[in-house]
Amino acid sequence: MPKFIKKYTGSLIAWLVVVILSVVFLPNMSNLVAQKGQTKIPSNSQSQIAQKIQDNWGHGIGNTTDAVIVFNNGNQKITAEQQTKINDTIQKIKDNKDKYGVKGITAPMDNDATKKQLISKDKTTELVQVHVTKSRSIQSVNTDLQKAAKTTGVKTYVTGGDILNDDFRVSTEKGIQKTEVIAAVFILIVLIIVFRSPIVPLVSLLTVGVSFIVSLSIVMNLVQAFGFPLSNFTRVFMVVVLFGIGTDYNILLYNQFKEELSRGKDKIQATIDARKVAGKTILYSGTSVLIGFATLALAKFSIYQSAVGVAVGVAVLLVVLVTLNPFFMATMGKHIFWPSKNFAGEGENKFWSFLSNKSGKFAIPAIVLVLLVTVPFMASYKNKLNYDNGVELQNSVPAKQGLLTVQKHFSKGTAEPSTIYIKSDHKLDNEKALNEIDRLSQQLSKQKGIKTVASVTQPSGMPINQLYVSDQLSTLNAKMKTANKGLKQINSGAKGSSFNTTPLQDIATSATNIGQYLRNIQSISSSTSSSNGKQVLEQLQKQMVAAKQPLSQTQLQIVGALLQQSSAKQQSVMTQLQSQLQAIASNTQGIGNNTQALATQLKETQTKLKKASEGLDKIDKGMGTANDYLAQLTNSKAADQFYIPASVLKSKTFKQSVANYLSSDKKVAKITVVLDKDPNSEAAMNQVDKLQTQIQDNIKGTTLDGSQVAIGGQTSTTSDTHHIASSDFFRTAVIMVVGIMIALMIITRSVLQPFYILGTLIIAYVTSLSITKLISAAFLGQKTLTWNTPFFTFVMLIALGVDYSIFLMMKYREFGKVDSTPAKQIEHASSVIGTVVISAAIILGGTFAALMPSGVLTLIQVAIGVIVGLIILVFTIPMLISALIKLTYPEPSTDSKQDKQE
Repeated sequence: MPKFIKKYTGSLIAWLVVVILSVVFLPNMSNLVAQKGQTKIPSNSQSQIAQKIQDNWGHGIGNTTDAVIVFNNGNQKITAEQQTKINDTIQKIKDNKDKYGVKGITAPMDNDATKKQLISKDKTTELVQVHVTKSRSIQSVNTDLQKAAKTTGVKTYVTGGDILNDDFRVSTEKGIQKTEVIAAVFILIVLIIVFRSPIVPLVSLLTVGVSFIVSLSIVMNLVQAFGFPLSNFTRVFMVVVLFGIGTDYNILLYNQFKEELSRGKDKIQATIDARKVAGKTILYSGTSVLIGFATLALAKFSIYQSAVGVAVGVAVLLVVLVTLNPFFMATMGKHIFWPSKNFAGEGENKFWSFLSNKSGKFAIPAIVLVLLVTVPFMASYKNKLNYDNGVELQNSVPAKQGLLTVQKHFSKGTAEPSTIYIKSDHKLDNEKALNEIDRLSQQLSKQKGIKTVASVTQPSGMPINQLYVSDQLSTLNAKMKTANKGLKQINSGAKGSSFNTTPLQDIATSATNIGQYLRNIQSISSSTSSSNGKQVLEQLQKQMVAAKQPLSQTQLQIVGALLQQSSAKQQSVMTQLQSQLQAIASNTQGIGNNTQALATQLKETQTKLKKASEGLDKIDKGMGTANDYLAQLTNSKAADQFYIPASVLKSKTFKQSVANYLSSDKKVAKITVVLDKDPNSEAAMNQVDKLQTQIQDNIKGTTLDGSQVAIGGQTSTTSDTHHIASSDFFRTAVIMVVGIMIALMIITRSVLQPFYILGTLIIAYVTSLSITKLISAAFLGQKTLTWNTPFFTFVMLIALGVDYSIFLMMKYREFGKVDSTPAKQIEHASSVIGTVVISAAIILGGTFAALMPSGVLTLIQVAIGVIVGLIILVFTIPMLISALIKLTYPEPSTDSKQDKQE
């Protein structure tokens, strides 16, 4: 076995081992992207500051993200039966919060405030706000919530910013799988057509596939071990770039190999010479691409940094091409092109030859023609971008359906509200701080573009009238009027009262007389009681004598004893009677005395009432004046002040509001703002940007002065993304262009030629963006480009498009010893390299076209932009480069030639 083949057989075995190890140690890419591949915004941005505050909020909902469960009955009101089922579903979720990853839940039926906020006006839709734990993957929580939320008879969805982003990740992964298959099939077909052989395409796909698997494993292990930049787009761009330029480089290498074989060289020598000639061009081109993507590591924005993974792939690709390809070329020789028997090199490309020739002859008209075609597109392009990640998803995605349902039946901002956090160094559950919070809430609610504002003092999104001085004054005024009315009645009674004391005096006289009479009776009964028995016995004897039947002594003694016994009893009764009469006499005398005293007091009271009536007249006049003042104060602006009594502050009802809108340590307040517009729109971002400054200005000189203010939510995150992406795009683009320009200066050994090349690429880039926007509006229904489309289109076109210019300029240098003038030199180079460039552009364009079935709007727009840009480059490279070289290196005049010959 020849030493050369033995050497590259070792390379084959080595790569086989590397591929096996790469597959074995390849981490779970889906989990990595979910955990570390989301867009990372710098920690000092306001959305991230707000997120940190939310993570430390307390109340058992720290370190959570927000989601929304949507219950919808189409365009019909939710019935009582459906409401019962919905309530049962909500209760089931509340009872099993740990199972579903829910740490906090707010439902429509919790209280009056939530009813107003979470039930649509048309009664067709209800929302349940849930705080979802971050300790579990969003995908698993989303899946569990979707199952839990299913309710018979109504449509149910689970949506929210993080859930939409995770669905975008899943959609992108599915799109990548389609792209890989479509790109491989497309490349295979094109290579079969180009080489008229099935073997070369398979070898090309094998070598590129090896580079992709190895580089992907390297990148993912770097992500897992060292936090290497990663995004949803890293893998997909590694696929299209490696398969695209890898195939381009293989075409260049195999064409050169075929040309060397056509010169009669054996397969080993042809391999060595092809690797030497084409390998040099591949090395230069690959290095420029490598530099272009490697400079992205200097970007600040994570999603821009993530494209540096392509640089790793390009580095691996270059090593594979120069170590693995030679094995197949040296061992198979001509058989690699089976069944083709044509081993002649590529013929001249008449199209590029024509363009270069005419541009060289008519340099200025050629440049003007290019500008006439491209400038109108460049001038019409406006860099107005869409920052709504929701457009990346198809409407069939459940989370997207939920979002659209909320936007239809509520305001557009209801599903993604903004949250203002005010972090103080002291507690805010006091009258002064609450007064300031309420003042801010009222100011925000009056701003155009804001639909509702909810805070600790306005939990339902509406002011509580009872907590304002105007309502409290109205209540006080009403009570004052009632008191005034009562005073008038008393005053009227006092004025009309006239006491007649004569009857009382008569009663006193009569009672005194009765007492005297009773005493007389007592005296009489006392004097007669002792002699009453003896008198009766004498009278009886007289009557018996008159009847001639006198009583004997014995009879008199018997009767006397009986009378004496009766007298004793009578004496006892009389004693009791005398005692009772004495008591009556005493009490009657007391009545007389008291009645007399009362009469005297009534006369004095009557005098006092007359004086009190005069005082009541004065009080009545004062109350009337006070009522008038309170009425005027109630209707004045001064009454529009918040005041919470201590009893309300400590009430059970208000404590619930405190728990919802003040942190557990009471030092952070949040105000929830719902915009009446798309929260991802430019208008929404501008409004949120201004809110932070406005609030900071408004709290100066108040009890909240010095507090940290941060705004969280989707709009704030989108705004931060917008600012960072815009500034970092320009910065990164400059770094990338400078890096590529330095590489081009070394490759071309010229200062001007790199400017020509990059100028051509930039013209193609801006023009392609404008055309892409038109195509997107016409065929995709999206009038604006997604926010990351310009960046990725720029990176792909500049980094990959420079390859074709390098192909051309390397041939230009190669023919410097053959052609007499630079104009003929560039024309010759264009005619020879034209077919390779056009084939490579078709391959690369087709690879990017494989992104379109992904269904991800950014990938579709980037694909359109790159394809349009490649088409523009196919025309402009031979025209502009040839024209500019002709102007830079003019042919010497005839006289100069003659002088030189002499």
